[in-house]
Amino acid sequence: MRTVRLGVLSLLVPGVVFAQAEKPCFAFLLKGDVNVSCGGTVTQVTRLGAVDQFAVSGEHSVLGYVTSAVGKQFGISAVMIFTTTLVDLKAGTIRRLTGDNFLVNTCGGLFWGYDAQRKHSGTRDLITGAEMAAAYNWFRCSSDRKVMVGTSGERGSDLYEGITSWTKIASAGSFSHGTFSVSPNGSQVAYFADGSPLCVVAAPAVPQCAAGSATLPNAPSVDDAGQVLFTTSTPQECFYKTPSNFSIQRPAGTTGAATDACLAVGYWRPGLKSATIVEPLGRNPQWINSTIAELLRSWAARPRAGDR
Repeated sequence: MRTVRLGVLSLLVPGVVFAQAEKPCFAFLLKGDVNVSCGGTVTQVTRLGAVDQFAVSGEHSVLGYVTSAVGKQFGISAVMIFTTTLVDLKAGTIRRLTGDNFLVNTCGGLFWGYDAQRKHSGTRDLITGAEMAAAYNWFRCSSDRKVMVGTSGERGSDLYEGITSWTKIASAGSFSHGTFSVSPNGSQVAYFADGSPLCVVAAPAVPQCAAGSATLPNAPSVDDAGQVLFTTSTPQECFYKTPSNFSIQRPAGTTGAATDACLAVGYWRPGLKSATIVEPLGRNPQWINSTIAELLRSWAARPRAGDR
């Protein structure tokens, strides 16, 4: 099995309080499938058990998810082929693209996390097919693309907000080029780096950070109120089929399986003394609204036609 980068947030300890009163709406990965949680009810959306990563565009009502397959083999190595499936949740139509394994919802659309050479963020909106001009090599932006946050380099560069003029909002080393996010209206930025706190900043205000350091395997999702969803590990041990398909129970028909700490969906916002866990098993959370949640549930309830 591939090494899983575990999410360790020091303020999450055995005996955490589950956020029952929040009842947030969000999508996340559970047992290799996209799920939606809203109103305290969880609904499985896909039926593949093999979704590596996903993202949802609320602006276009489109679900995108990535699956992988082994391609041409060269001795002991092989080429992995990644397929991005785009689902129009209103029309029910499906389109597939071959490309990167890292999908991002930002700038009002869906983008691959890297360009073909993996030297900067993807700039093609996979929904519209249009290329987007960016002020940074690695970037995220608001839905209307009027607020952009980014960095010029993969490592060693500060994080800035602005398109024509730049305002520094985080120092190099406190964030990673793949683990910062911008809220839909551009008012909030969430970021962290391996061994550094999870922080939220409403530029140009002073960042507010969670206690302790974080090592999270996925980018956080931040809404316009500064609330953050993130992936973290727990003391519970899980059995892993893939990094996105894991469970507390041993897989049926197996005598042994790779084990590692379970991953869960955490919640934090500035002002809270401690984080809470809103899903005890899952990863890759993303905020969605109740309308998108219902569209996802409606699509999931349709008669299946091929794989989904």
